Amino acid sequence: MPNSPKKIAVLLPSLHVGGAERLVLEELACLKNDSRFSFEVHLVFEKGPFYDKLVELDIPVHVWNAPHKSVHILKTYFDIIQHLRRTRCDIMHNHLLDHIGPIVGKLAETRVVATIHSDKQYSVAERFVLARSDLVLACGKQVMQNIQRFIPSEKVKVLNNAIHGPDNRGAHTGDLLREIGIKKGSRLVVSLGRLTRLKGYDLLIKAFKKVLVDMPDTVLLIGGDGEEKDRLIKLVESYGLKENIRLLGMVSEIHELLEACDLYVNSSRWEGLPMTLLEAMAHGKPMVATSVGGNPEVVLDGVTGILVQPDDPQGLANAIIRMMKDDAFRRKAGKAALSLFTQKYTIEKHCQTLAKYYLQVLKNNISASKVPETIINHNNS
Repeated sequence: MPNSPKKIAVLLPSLHVGGAERLVLEELACLKNDSRFSFEVHLVFEKGPFYDKLVELDIPVHVWNAPHKSVHILKTYFDIIQHLRRTRCDIMHNHLLDHIGPIVGKLAETRVVATIHSDKQYSVAERFVLARSDLVLACGKQVMQNIQRFIPSEKVKVLNNAIHGPDNRGAHTGDLLREIGIKKGSRLVVSLGRLTRLKGYDLLIKAFKKVLVDMPDTVLLIGGDGEEKDRLIKLVESYGLKENIRLLGMVSEIHELLEACDLYVNSSRWEGLPMTLLEAMAHGKPMVATSVGGNPEVVLDGVTGILVQPDDPQGLANAIIRMMKDDAFRRKAGKAALSLFTQKYTIEKHCQTLAKYYLQVLKNNISASKVPETIINHNNS
């Protein structure tokens, strides 16, 4: 039927708490009622903490429960391929499976769209696999420039990360701060993300020790969880700063926390285009961030915030102190951040562009890339 919705399968490892997973949920929530498309989601491994949010969208979900780091995972990918062939999927949209996802789509004889969520060094195998995609979407300009070094530029497009703006700007946040145990009158710096080395929280804690020498009434709130948690807790304790640096763990009241803060900080060693920066912008908050990945695309130095070099605790401390002491600059930067978010980073604009790319791929306006016969034979053996 010419007017039947096009079937789009979204493939990703699982729904752990992260920016990429958050973006997938935002896209599906926005596009699920678009009559031109019909979505289903495939989670290769376990469900993950965001799974319940996906279920609320009432979209078909397949959880394959593949084993990690086992040759038996090939059987799972074969089953996914068979499913996509049997259901005559039109597009497979790959997230976070740069090493295998596009191959799965090509073996399933469907068109492949791949979203790239981070600015990193790609292995030879990843470069080969990603190049099999019909369209590669970069989450920012810096990521696009990286990918264009090994994928033809006509197959690479920018699709900026985006979020649904908060519904409770200006909400009362006193109860949350009392629950956390923040003294009235404290000035708040917030940072959100996975507690991993790439996020640079060790650098932020070292920088904040220097901030407190100059501004002892300032509190740093870090929301998130990850493998670095125990090490970071010990670092804070070794500095004797448990009252001023709080590791909150997973935070459900993200919007309330951002609404309450005076400044948002990103200390990453490398990045794509962080969803957390967009969330801070949507709340009209000024930012300090490292000049990595897509950060400079939203943290316009001297306009929406201050950029610093990565791996530089002193530079990070200086920027935080400058921003916290200059009330006029901080207010002006927050307004500029909100304006930039409204212009470029709303989920509605993002999904309009994504839908356009889906239709272009289906109309062959973006050339396809076939899987070599040797790969097909190898994976079917």
